[in-house]
Amino acid sequence: MKNVRERETAVTFLQQLIQADTCNPPGNEHALAKLIGDFLQEYGLPCSIHGIEQGRSNLEFSLKGGAGRKLMFCGHLDTVSAWTPDAGSYPPHGAVIADGRMYGRGTSDMKSGLAAMLLAAVSLHQEGIALGGELTVLATAGEEVDSCGAWHYAEHTSLRDLDAIVIGEPTASRVAVGHKGALWLRITLYGRSAHGSMPQLGVNAVEGMMELISLLHSHALEWQAHDPVLGSSSLSVNRMEGGVQTNVIPDRCVIDVDIRTVPPLRHAALLDEISARLKAIRRRHPDYRYQVEQLLDRSVVFTDPGHELIRTALELAGADGGVSVQGVSYYTDGSVLHDEGRLPVLIYGPGEPGQAHQPDEWVDIEAYLQSIDFYRELALRYLGTAAVQE
Repeated sequence: MKNVRERETAVTFLQQLIQADTCNPPGNEHALAKLIGDFLQEYGLPCSIHGIEQGRSNLEFSLKGGAGRKLMFCGHLDTVSAWTPDAGSYPPHGAVIADGRMYGRGTSDMKSGLAAMLLAAVSLHQEGIALGGELTVLATAGEEVDSCGAWHYAEHTSLRDLDAIVIGEPTASRVAVGHKGALWLRITLYGRSAHGSMPQLGVNAVEGMMELISLLHSHALEWQAHDPVLGSSSLSVNRMEGGVQTNVIPDRCVIDVDIRTVPPLRHAALLDEISARLKAIRRRHPDYRYQVEQLLDRSVVFTDPGHELIRTALELAGADGGVSVQGVSYYTDGSVLHDEGRLPVLIYGPGEPGQAHQPDEWVDIEAYLQSIDFYRELALRYLGTAAVQE
Protein backbone atom coordinates (compact mmCIF):
# COMPACT_ATOMS: atom_id res chain seq x y z
CA MET A 1 0.00 0.00 0.00
CA LYS A 2 1.46 3.33 -1.07
CA ASN A 3 2.21 6.00 1.52
CA VAL A 4 -0.53 8.59 1.00
CA ARG A 5 1.89 11.41 1.74
CA GLU A 6 4.10 10.47 -1.20
CA ARG A 7 3.96 13.06 -3.96
CA GLU A 8 2.64 10.79 -6.70
CA THR A 9 -0.18 9.38 -4.57
CA ALA A 10 -1.23 12.75 -3.15
CA VAL A 11 -1.18 14.55 -6.50
CA THR A 12 -3.08 11.77 -8.26
CA PHE A 13 -5.71 11.80 -5.51
CA LEU A 14 -6.26 15.55 -5.92
CA GLN A 15 -6.50 15.13 -9.69
CA GLN A 16 -9.27 12.57 -9.20
CA LEU A 17 -11.20 15.03 -7.03
CA ILE A 18 -10.82 17.81 -9.61
CA GLN A 19 -11.87 15.54 -12.47
CA ALA A 20 -15.14 14.81 -10.67
CA ASP A 21 -17.65 17.48 -11.74
CA THR A 22 -19.40 18.79 -8.63
CA CYS A 23 -20.38 22.21 -9.98
CA ASN A 24 -23.23 23.61 -7.90
CA PRO A 25 -25.89 23.78 -9.12
CA PRO A 26 -26.69 20.92 -9.29
CA GLY A 27 -23.83 19.65 -7.10
CA ASN A 28 -23.70 15.91 -7.80
CA GLU A 29 -21.63 15.50 -4.63
CA HIS A 30 -22.76 11.90 -4.10
CA ALA A 31 -20.53 10.62 -6.93
CA LEU A 32 -17.47 12.28 -5.39
CA ALA A 33 -18.39 11.03 -1.93
CA LYS A 34 -18.44 7.49 -3.36
CA LEU A 35 -15.05 8.02 -5.01
CA ILE A 36 -13.56 9.17 -1.71
CA GLY A 37 -15.30 6.32 0.11
CA ASP A 38 -13.70 3.78 -2.25
CA PHE A 39 -10.30 5.37 -1.63
CA LEU A 40 -10.76 5.18 2.14
CA GLN A 41 -11.85 1.56 1.88
CA GLU A 42 -8.58 0.70 0.14
CA TYR A 43 -6.79 1.87 3.27
CA GLY A 44 -9.13 0.05 5.65
CA LEU A 45 -11.03 3.13 6.79
CA PRO A 46 -14.82 2.78 6.92
CA CYS A 47 -16.87 5.90 6.27
CA SER A 48 -20.49 6.96 6.26
CA ILE A 49 -22.17 8.58 3.26
CA HIS A 50 -25.32 10.45 4.24
CA GLY A 51 -27.78 11.26 1.46
CA ILE A 52 -29.37 14.72 1.57
CA GLU A 53 -31.37 14.67 -1.64
CA GLN A 54 -31.09 13.07 -5.08
CA GLY A 55 -27.43 13.02 -6.11
CA ARG A 56 -26.26 14.93 -3.04
CA SER A 57 -24.46 13.55 0.01
CA ASN A 58 -22.09 14.25 2.87
CA LEU A 59 -19.20 11.94 3.73
CA GLU A 60 -17.91 11.40 7.26
CA PHE A 61 -15.37 9.20 8.97
CA SER A 62 -13.53 9.25 12.29
CA LEU A 63 -10.26 8.11 13.80
CA LYS A 64 -11.26 7.10 17.29
CA GLY A 65 -8.50 7.34 19.85
CA GLY A 66 -8.49 8.03 23.56
CA ALA A 67 -11.10 9.80 25.62
CA GLY A 68 -9.65 13.25 24.99
CA ARG A 69 -10.76 16.08 22.73
CA LYS A 70 -12.76 15.82 19.53
CA LEU A 71 -11.46 17.71 16.52
CA MET A 72 -13.20 18.08 13.16
CA PHE A 73 -11.60 18.65 9.76
CA CYS A 74 -14.25 20.06 7.41
CA GLY A 75 -14.30 20.79 3.69
CA HIS A 76 -16.94 20.97 0.98
CA LEU A 77 -17.35 18.70 -2.04
CA ASP A 78 -19.05 21.17 -4.37
CA THR A 79 -17.61 23.95 -6.49
CA VAL A 80 -19.04 26.93 -8.33
CA SER A 81 -19.84 26.58 -12.04
CA ALA A 82 -17.09 25.84 -14.53
CA TRP A 83 -15.63 28.59 -16.68
CA THR A 84 -16.43 28.70 -20.39
CA PRO A 85 -13.85 27.60 -22.99
CA ASP A 86 -13.36 31.21 -24.08
CA ALA A 87 -12.67 32.38 -20.53
CA GLY A 88 -9.70 30.14 -19.75
CA SER A 89 -6.78 28.24 -21.23
CA TYR A 90 -7.28 24.99 -19.32
CA PRO A 91 -10.24 22.59 -19.14
CA PRO A 92 -12.16 23.11 -15.87
CA HIS A 93 -12.03 19.41 -14.95
CA GLY A 94 -8.76 18.50 -16.63
CA ALA A 95 -6.58 18.76 -13.50
CA VAL A 96 -3.75 19.79 -15.81
CA ILE A 97 -0.33 20.27 -14.19
CA ALA A 98 1.90 23.04 -15.52
CA ASP A 99 4.75 25.04 -13.96
CA GLY A 100 4.23 23.61 -10.49
CA ARG A 101 0.49 24.30 -10.44
CA MET A 102 -2.61 22.18 -10.90
CA TYR A 103 -5.40 23.85 -12.86
CA GLY A 104 -9.07 23.07 -12.52
CA ARG A 105 -12.33 24.09 -10.91
CA GLY A 106 -11.99 23.56 -7.17
CA THR A 107 -8.20 23.36 -7.05
CA SER A 108 -8.12 26.38 -4.76
CA ASP A 109 -11.71 26.46 -3.49
CA MET A 110 -11.40 23.98 -1.96
CA LYS A 111 -10.69 20.46 -3.10
CA SER A 112 -6.99 20.89 -2.37
CA GLY A 113 -7.77 21.66 1.27
CA LEU A 114 -10.26 18.80 1.44
CA ALA A 115 -7.84 16.34 -0.17
CA ALA A 116 -5.04 17.39 2.17
CA MET A 117 -7.21 16.92 5.28
CA LEU A 118 -8.36 13.51 4.05
CA LEU A 119 -4.81 12.36 3.36
CA ALA A 120 -3.54 13.71 6.69
CA ALA A 121 -6.13 11.58 8.50
CA VAL A 122 -5.45 8.51 6.35
CA SER A 123 -1.71 8.83 7.00
CA LEU A 124 -2.28 8.74 10.76
CA HIS A 125 -4.34 5.57 10.34
CA GLN A 126 -1.85 4.08 7.89
CA GLU A 127 1.00 4.50 10.36
CA GLY A 128 -0.97 3.03 13.26
CA ILE A 129 -0.92 6.20 15.36
CA ALA A 130 -3.55 6.18 18.08
CA LEU A 131 -4.65 9.72 18.85
CA GLY A 132 -5.38 10.90 22.35
CA GLY A 133 -8.80 12.06 21.19
CA GLU A 134 -11.03 11.67 18.16
CA LEU A 135 -10.51 13.16 14.70
CA THR A 136 -13.59 13.45 12.47
CA VAL A 137 -13.38 14.40 8.80
CA LEU A 138 -16.57 15.83 7.29
CA ALA A 139 -16.98 16.50 3.56
CA THR A 140 -20.14 18.51 2.95
CA ALA A 141 -22.48 19.15 0.06
CA GLY A 142 -23.76 22.52 -1.03
CA GLU A 143 -21.49 25.05 0.67
CA GLU A 144 -21.32 27.22 -2.44
CA VAL A 145 -25.08 27.86 -2.41
CA ASP A 146 -26.95 27.09 0.79
CA SER A 147 -24.68 24.93 3.01
CA CYS A 148 -27.28 22.16 2.81
CA GLY A 149 -24.70 19.58 3.85
CA ALA A 150 -23.57 21.51 6.92
CA TRP A 151 -27.17 22.15 7.94
CA HIS A 152 -27.98 18.45 7.51
CA TYR A 153 -25.03 17.51 9.71
CA ALA A 154 -25.93 20.07 12.38
CA GLU A 155 -29.53 18.86 12.48
CA HIS A 156 -28.64 15.17 12.80
CA THR A 157 -25.49 15.27 14.95
CA SER A 158 -24.73 16.83 18.30
CA LEU A 159 -22.24 19.65 17.85
CA ARG A 160 -21.81 19.68 21.62
CA ASP A 161 -19.52 16.67 21.27
CA LEU A 162 -16.94 18.69 19.35
CA ASP A 163 -14.10 20.76 20.80
CA ALA A 164 -12.77 22.50 17.68
CA ILE A 165 -13.16 22.75 13.89
CA VAL A 166 -10.63 23.24 11.09
CA ILE A 167 -12.00 24.50 7.76
CA GLY A 168 -9.80 23.89 4.71
CA GLU A 169 -10.87 26.93 2.68
CA PRO A 170 -8.15 28.82 0.74
CA THR A 171 -5.98 31.10 2.88
CA ALA A 172 -2.66 30.88 0.99
CA SER A 173 -1.37 28.76 3.88
CA ARG A 174 -1.98 31.53 6.39
CA VAL A 175 -3.80 31.23 9.69
CA ALA A 176 -7.27 32.78 9.65
CA VAL A 177 -9.43 33.03 12.75
CA GLY A 178 -12.77 33.97 11.25
CA HIS A 179 -14.88 35.79 8.72
CA LYS A 180 -17.64 38.35 8.52
CA GLY A 181 -21.27 37.45 8.83
CA ALA A 182 -23.51 37.65 5.77
CA LEU A 183 -27.15 38.70 5.66
CA TRP A 184 -28.82 38.69 2.25
CA LEU A 185 -32.22 40.30 1.84
CA ARG A 186 -34.65 40.56 -1.05
CA ILE A 187 -36.85 43.63 -0.74
CA THR A 188 -39.88 44.03 -3.00
CA LEU A 189 -41.66 47.37 -3.28
CA TYR A 190 -45.17 47.47 -4.77
CA GLY A 191 -46.74 50.56 -6.32
CA ARG A 192 -49.51 51.04 -8.88
CA SER A 193 -49.31 50.78 -12.66
CA ALA A 194 -50.40 53.56 -15.04
CA HIS A 195 -49.77 54.81 -18.55
CA GLY A 196 -46.40 56.49 -18.98
CA SER A 197 -48.06 59.63 -20.26
CA MET A 198 -50.07 59.95 -17.03
CA PRO A 199 -47.57 59.17 -14.24
CA GLN A 200 -49.67 61.05 -11.69
CA LEU A 201 -52.22 58.22 -11.83
CA GLY A 202 -49.68 55.59 -10.80
CA VAL A 203 -47.28 54.91 -7.96
CA ASN A 204 -43.80 54.35 -9.41
CA ALA A 205 -42.12 51.44 -7.65
CA VAL A 206 -38.73 52.03 -9.32
CA GLU A 207 -38.59 55.66 -8.18
CA GLY A 208 -39.75 54.60 -4.74
CA MET A 209 -36.99 52.02 -4.62
CA MET A 210 -34.43 54.76 -5.32
CA GLU A 211 -35.50 56.47 -2.08
CA LEU A 212 -35.37 53.15 -0.26
CA ILE A 213 -31.83 52.42 -1.49
CA SER A 214 -30.66 55.84 -0.34
CA LEU A 215 -32.22 55.19 3.05
CA LEU A 216 -30.47 51.79 3.33
CA HIS A 217 -27.06 53.28 2.60
CA SER A 218 -27.50 56.14 5.07
CA HIS A 219 -28.70 53.66 7.68
CA ALA A 220 -25.66 51.45 7.05
CA LEU A 221 -23.39 54.39 7.85
CA GLU A 222 -25.15 54.80 11.19
CA TRP A 223 -24.53 51.21 12.31
CA GLN A 224 -21.19 50.63 10.57
CA ALA A 225 -18.79 48.65 12.75
CA HIS A 226 -15.09 47.84 12.43
CA ASP A 227 -13.11 44.88 13.74
CA PRO A 228 -9.27 44.97 13.72
CA VAL A 229 -9.08 41.42 12.29
CA LEU A 230 -12.27 40.98 10.28
CA GLY A 231 -12.50 44.49 8.85
CA SER A 232 -15.54 46.73 8.40
CA SER A 233 -19.22 46.01 7.94
CA SER A 234 -20.78 46.86 4.60
CA LEU A 235 -24.02 47.05 2.65
CA SER A 236 -24.40 46.84 -1.10
CA VAL A 237 -27.38 46.57 -3.44
CA ASN A 238 -26.24 44.05 -6.05
CA ARG A 239 -29.33 43.20 -8.07
CA MET A 240 -32.35 45.22 -9.18
CA GLU A 241 -35.41 44.29 -11.23
CA GLY A 242 -38.40 46.44 -12.09
CA GLY A 243 -40.60 47.79 -14.83
CA VAL A 244 -42.32 46.31 -17.85
CA GLN A 245 -41.63 48.76 -20.66
CA THR A 246 -40.79 52.40 -21.25
CA ASN A 247 -44.34 53.75 -21.38
CA VAL A 248 -45.70 51.87 -18.32
CA ILE A 249 -45.36 53.13 -14.75
CA PRO A 250 -43.80 50.17 -12.86
CA ASP A 251 -45.91 48.70 -10.08
CA ARG A 252 -43.15 46.47 -8.71
CA CYS A 253 -39.41 46.71 -8.05
CA VAL A 254 -37.11 44.17 -6.42
CA ILE A 255 -33.59 44.54 -5.01
CA ASP A 256 -31.18 42.05 -3.47
CA VAL A 257 -29.10 43.47 -0.63
CA ASP A 258 -25.81 41.99 0.61
CA ILE A 259 -24.95 42.99 4.19
CA ARG A 260 -21.63 41.91 5.71
CA THR A 261 -21.29 42.21 9.47
CA VAL A 262 -18.62 42.20 12.15
CA PRO A 263 -18.99 42.24 15.94
CA PRO A 264 -20.95 43.61 17.72
CA LEU A 265 -23.62 43.76 14.99
CA ARG A 266 -26.49 41.29 15.27
CA HIS A 267 -28.50 40.20 12.23
CA ALA A 268 -31.84 40.03 14.02
CA ALA A 269 -31.41 43.58 15.31
CA LEU A 270 -30.41 44.88 11.85
CA LEU A 271 -33.42 43.22 10.26
CA ASP A 272 -35.69 44.81 12.86
CA GLU A 273 -34.16 48.24 12.19
CA ILE A 274 -34.55 47.90 8.42
CA SER A 275 -38.17 46.83 8.84
CA ALA A 276 -38.79 49.89 11.03
CA ARG A 277 -37.30 52.19 8.37
CA LEU A 278 -39.54 50.61 5.72
CA LYS A 279 -42.57 51.20 7.90
CA ALA A 280 -41.55 54.84 8.19
CA ILE A 281 -41.51 55.11 4.39
CA ARG A 282 -44.95 53.50 4.26
CA ARG A 283 -46.27 56.10 6.67
CA ARG A 284 -45.00 58.89 4.41
CA HIS A 285 -46.15 57.11 1.23
CA PRO A 286 -49.18 54.96 2.14
CA ASP A 287 -49.66 53.87 -1.47
CA TYR A 288 -46.48 51.77 -1.31
CA ARG A 289 -46.36 48.23 0.03
CA TYR A 290 -43.20 46.26 0.71
CA GLN A 291 -42.06 42.71 1.40
CA VAL A 292 -38.75 41.59 2.94
CA GLU A 293 -37.44 38.09 2.30
CA GLN A 294 -34.32 36.71 4.01
CA LEU A 295 -32.23 34.86 1.42
CA LEU A 296 -29.22 33.95 3.55
CA ASP A 297 -28.12 34.32 7.16
CA ARG A 298 -24.52 33.40 8.03
CA SER A 299 -23.22 34.42 11.42
CA VAL A 300 -19.84 35.94 12.16
CA VAL A 301 -17.12 33.39 12.92
CA PHE A 302 -14.31 34.53 15.19
CA THR A 303 -11.84 32.68 17.41
CA ASP A 304 -9.62 34.35 19.99
CA PRO A 305 -6.07 34.35 18.54
CA GLY A 306 -4.86 33.24 21.97
CA HIS A 307 -6.81 29.99 21.79
CA GLU A 308 -4.64 26.87 21.86
CA LEU A 309 -5.83 25.73 18.42
CA ILE A 310 -4.80 29.03 16.84
CA ARG A 311 -1.50 29.23 18.71
CA THR A 312 -0.64 25.71 17.60
CA ALA A 313 -1.53 26.54 14.00
CA LEU A 314 0.66 29.66 14.09
CA GLU A 315 3.60 27.62 15.37
CA LEU A 316 3.16 25.05 12.62
CA ALA A 317 2.79 27.74 9.96
CA GLY A 318 6.14 29.18 11.01
CA ALA A 319 4.70 32.49 12.15
CA ASP A 320 6.65 34.39 14.78
CA GLY A 321 5.33 36.83 17.32
CA GLY A 322 5.35 39.64 14.77
CA VAL A 323 2.89 37.93 12.42
CA SER A 324 -0.75 38.58 13.13
CA VAL A 325 -3.69 36.39 12.34
CA GLN A 326 -6.16 37.36 9.63
CA GLY A 327 -9.79 37.08 8.70
CA VAL A 328 -11.10 35.99 5.32
CA SER A 329 -13.54 37.87 3.12
CA TYR A 330 -15.82 34.93 2.30
CA TYR A 331 -18.10 32.94 4.60
CA THR A 332 -17.74 29.22 5.34
CA ASP A 333 -19.62 26.21 6.69
CA GLY A 334 -18.18 27.29 10.03
CA SER A 335 -21.16 29.67 10.32
CA VAL A 336 -23.42 26.64 10.52
CA LEU A 337 -21.19 24.33 12.52
CA HIS A 338 -19.60 26.53 15.20
CA ASP A 339 -22.46 25.89 17.65
CA GLU A 340 -23.46 29.56 17.99
CA GLY A 341 -19.86 30.62 18.59
CA ARG A 342 -18.95 28.04 21.22
CA LEU A 343 -16.50 26.13 19.03
CA PRO A 344 -13.12 27.58 18.03
CA VAL A 345 -12.71 27.60 14.26
CA LEU A 346 -9.42 27.66 12.36
CA ILE A 347 -9.56 28.46 8.64
CA TYR A 348 -6.47 27.24 6.81
CA GLY A 349 -5.91 25.93 3.31
CA PRO A 350 -3.27 25.76 0.56
CA GLY A 351 -5.40 27.49 -2.06
CA GLU A 352 -5.03 31.12 -3.00
CA PRO A 353 -8.13 33.13 -2.00
CA GLY A 354 -7.90 35.25 -5.14
CA GLN A 355 -8.19 32.12 -7.29
CA ALA A 356 -11.61 31.16 -5.91
CA HIS A 357 -14.33 31.19 -8.60
CA GLN A 358 -11.86 32.41 -11.27
CA PRO A 359 -11.16 31.07 -14.77
CA ASP A 360 -8.04 28.87 -14.86
CA GLU A 361 -8.26 28.38 -11.11
CA TRP A 362 -5.08 26.80 -9.74
CA VAL A 363 -3.29 25.60 -6.63
CA ASP A 364 0.44 25.46 -6.02
CA ILE A 365 1.33 21.78 -5.74
CA GLU A 366 4.06 22.29 -3.14
CA ALA A 367 1.66 24.29 -0.96
CA TYR A 368 -0.86 21.46 -1.26
CA LEU A 369 1.68 18.81 -0.25
CA GLN A 370 2.90 20.90 2.67
CA SER A 371 -0.67 21.36 3.91
CA ILE A 372 -1.02 17.58 4.33
CA ASP A 373 1.81 17.68 6.86
CA PHE A 374 0.31 20.79 8.48
CA TYR A 375 -3.08 19.16 9.11
CA ARG A 376 -1.47 15.93 10.27
CA GLU A 377 0.77 17.67 12.79
CA LEU A 378 -2.07 19.91 13.95
CA ALA A 379 -4.16 16.84 14.82
CA LEU A 380 -1.23 15.25 16.62
CA ARG A 381 -0.50 18.32 18.70
CA TYR A 382 -4.09 19.25 19.50
CA LEU A 383 -5.29 15.73 20.27
CA GLY A 384 -2.06 14.16 21.49
CA THR A 385 -1.33 10.45 21.16
CA ALA A 386 -2.46 7.51 23.28
CA ALA A 387 -0.42 4.54 22.14
CA VAL A 388 0.85 2.90 19.01
CA GLN A 389 -1.45 0.19 17.65
CA GLU A 390 0.07 -3.29 17.50
